[in-house]
Amino acid sequence: MFSLPLMPARRKSNDVKPVDTTFTFGQRGNHFFQCASRCDYTRLPAKLASLLTSAQLQKVHHVTLGYEQSFLLTWRDARGYDHIDFQDLPQELTSFLLATSPQNTLLRSIPNIRLTIGPYNSSFFVTDNSAYLWMNLPVPLLTAMQHRIRNGTWIDKPRLVCLGADENFLLLTEKHAAVWDLSNYVILGKMLEFSRSQERGIEEIKNVGMHAYRYQCFVAESWGGTLLYENLPPHEIGGVESIRAVLTKGVLERRERAEEAERARDEERRREARMRAEENDRRKEEMQKRKMDRPKKSELKQQASMSRDWGERKQEFTAKSKGKGIRLSLSIKISTKGVAGGFGLL
Repeated sequence: MFSLPLMPARRKSNDVKPVDTTFTFGQRGNHFFQCASRCDYTRLPAKLASLLTSAQLQKVHHVTLGYEQSFLLTWRDARGYDHIDFQDLPQELTSFLLATSPQNTLLRSIPNIRLTIGPYNSSFFVTDNSAYLWMNLPVPLLTAMQHRIRNGTWIDKPRLVCLGADENFLLLTEKHAAVWDLSNYVILGKMLEFSRSQERGIEEIKNVGMHAYRYQCFVAESWGGTLLYENLPPHEIGGVESIRAVLTKGVLERRERAEEAERARDEERRREARMRAEENDRRKEEMQKRKMDRPKKSELKQQASMSRDWGERKQEFTAKSKGKGIRLSLSIKISTKGVAGGFGLL
């Protein structure tokens, strides 16, 4: 590890950024591949291999391999501190990585640092999603990025930058623009052209790793879990296939979970529909019952009319009985079915 006096190379972090897939190739036939649950590497610089097997290492954020024994490693230890370790990188790059505040704390967001290095470490692009630095980029790539800066502010930030052999490059932006020169990576260029014709277009491309020392050699990953590679050295094919198997399994598991969740939502919608139907039926039954128990208006009018007639007749009978000395008893029963009654002399 290279560090300047009094210049920290670690920083306490609560960042919960998930592990990105990583595909990086070095000049001496070495590689480092990683996904969330697996990593594979060969022929790494001794210092990097030692760090990766350290008991302190809990999580690898990012690895970039360069010329000869050069590398960058960002990682988190068991106590939650993020670290930057590197070897034989350009001084301009290391100054950017280790920049500090007046309080002597690292400025860089270590989990978000991403670096791509061109052949022989002669060019690079690095960012932590808030600050950016590049050096000796191919002219078309530099022009494409400058066109996306206005008044010192990005109007479309780079999402992915790859540097390959003989100044070949790939630029993908956050607004899903794509600019490339891939004359030495023909299959990758065809894949990008095909992606443009699809529904999600360039947006579907998640990650690309280009081998800066081997023509036509690359690994590309889609957000759907598809892994495409070409012209890998034979000793690296097994590693990339192991990553592909993990990604494929993850896609199938996510798909099954999504389908299960959709089935659960469908069942919940059916249950709610049944409950609404049962509630509607119950209300209809209650309304029908109230209608049946309620007397009809015509019957109520008939009862009221009979009551008035009976009151008038009772007065009439009482008056007549007083005049004739006859007691007349009249019994009458009024109901909704009609009138029943009888007369008798007492």
